[in-house]
Amino acid sequence: MTTAVLVTGASGFIALHIVDQLLSQGYSVVGTVRTKEKGDYVYSQFSAKYKNPKLTLEYVKDIAELDAFDNAVKNHPEVEFVLHTASPVHSTTDGTPEELFINPAVNGTVGILKAVEKYAPQVKHVVMTSSFATVRNADKAGDKSFKHTEETWNPITRADLNGDVMPSYSLSKTLAEKAARELVASTSANFTFHTVNPPFVYGPQLFEASIANPELNFSAEKVKSVLHLPADSKGPFDNPQVLTIDVRDVARAHIAALSDPAKFANKRLLPTVGRSNPQRVLDTIRLKFPELREKLPVGDPARGEKEREAKGFYYDNSKTRELLGFEFIPYETTIYDSVKQILDYEEAQV
Repeated sequence: MTTAVLVTGASGFIALHIVDQLLSQGYSVVGTVRTKEKGDYVYSQFSAKYKNPKLTLEYVKDIAELDAFDNAVKNHPEVEFVLHTASPVHSTTDGTPEELFINPAVNGTVGILKAVEKYAPQVKHVVMTSSFATVRNADKAGDKSFKHTEETWNPITRADLNGDVMPSYSLSKTLAEKAARELVASTSANFTFHTVNPPFVYGPQLFEASIANPELNFSAEKVKSVLHLPADSKGPFDNPQVLTIDVRDVARAHIAALSDPAKFANKRLLPTVGRSNPQRVLDTIRLKFPELREKLPVGDPARGEKEREAKGFYYDNSKTRELLGFEFIPYETTIYDSVKQILDYEEAQV
């Protein structure tokens, strides 16, 4: 009998890779999307890749509603695993932090867990897409003596909100993960639980058609913006300072628990291959695509590296690597694959 997996937010950048890996491994997938338009796109793309994909879609319009996922869960008693990736990401500040970030993140997470507890006793394990934002200590940037690990928590509170997007996003993810862990610890449900806490997620879009979007997901758009820098740009190209990971590895980290849920119970996974900034992206593009060197600025590689050392985040994710048991895709490969996909698409449009 085919094992069924529920993936919330199935049209997202990470979620599409998760659904793809699940389908390729023989799982059946129930995905939630917010609109029929997104659902039609997702199904049509997977139908082109897989003949008669084992994919069913449910519509969940507003994840901020605590009962948003109830019907999706009740309608599919065959589901044995839940991968909760749905969460808001906004570049706008037109609204309060609660409206834009906190309520959708916390209520969506609590809502899916309560729905599983109430209506899906057959579910064995739930995975939540959290974020390095719940781990990140902003005041430890550049501090080599402080290692972010799977046990580190962001100390952010509402008092730290200043109207910028990043603090609001960080607080929403932190509150959502803490709420999830508190709920799981107090519930009598049968399922186990773990989180995946990725930093900036780079890598290719699952479907080439996504490149046609006027704007890609936040992290991918950063790579695209570097690729299209004018040759006379002066920089410096040293902000933001981030940790990175390939989207394909983030997907693998979600799926890993399906074969051994007990091994991952209550864990936090911190997948990353190291520090990056726009200058490192630029350096990598110039290295991997010699034909583009005259079209791109040089920037200041030495300054870029210095800034990564001085302002980047240090970490120890050895527990994650041991638990997952696979090697992460190298940074240079991630950037190459991302840029090659964009270049191939743009060339095909000429």
